[in-house]
Amino acid sequence: MKKFSVHPISVIIWIWLFFVFGILPALSYVLAIVIHELGHFLVARKLGYKLSKFSLSPYGFSLSYFDNNFDFRDEIKIALAGPFANLVSAFLFVGVWWMFPQTYFFTENFVSVSVVLALFNLLPAYPLDGGRIFVNVASAFCDRKIALRITMIFNILLFVIFLLLFVVFLFINFNPTYLLFACFLLVGMLDLSFGSKYEKVNIFCKKFKNFIRPVIFCVYGDVTLRQIIDKMQTSKTAIFLFTLESGKIVTLSEKMVINLSKNFDYNCKLQEIFEKM
Repeated sequence: MKKFSVHPISVIIWIWLFFVFGILPALSYVLAIVIHELGHFLVARKLGYKLSKFSLSPYGFSLSYFDNNFDFRDEIKIALAGPFANLVSAFLFVGVWWMFPQTYFFTENFVSVSVVLALFNLLPAYPLDGGRIFVNVASAFCDRKIALRITMIFNILLFVIFLLLFVVFLFINFNPTYLLFACFLLVGMLDLSFGSKYEKVNIFCKKFKNFIRPVIFCVYGDVTLRQIIDKMQTSKTAIFLFTLESGKIVTLSEKMVINLSKNFDYNCKLQEIFEKM
């Protein structure tokens, strides 16, 4: 990890929560944010990304791209991991209430904040997780820049809606949460530089070490070179056992996979590669 930063808006939110609601809601929010980012981190690491910058910000993460072989499905998986982590942690604490009812007083705020944070992040506004998912899905049908412009329209609409709800509830039942959501969306439109950044591990620069316990994968001809590369990690050595149509088993080391990736397209299937060799 190269850099750590805290978004100034996050600090303002923590101070505001502390003075308006008290220390428990403020700590609950911080804990929910950390669990949210931890969900992103674990899935990103499993998919072969390294964390190059970590930020505690009002809105999630971002990926760094270094080549055209990046699979944007990865960003969808990483985006879903944050809200999923919040919902799972909230569900676990609800289960604890059944066994230890006395913990309800201390964890009620955390459960509420976790569920709200998960649902809010699934809104189709950029750079929220829902916005990232929308951009990557929409990019399959239109240019990515157009998809980003559409999410910015969602940002403006949702900002106006939450701001109006805040004003309306001033005369019904004061609810500052709507103003908080509006601020999130406004910051998201104005500041896209913050966020934890994940970079794809460069397998061509991987350092091979001695005496590492290998991870063995059995693969068949319909597996693509991209899928093979996605299984490679910096901390482990992978060995691929490829079964030919004749029944013969070929052992592929990581160095062999790297050499293949230099000569064949990432979308080529292993069977097609071996037929050409």
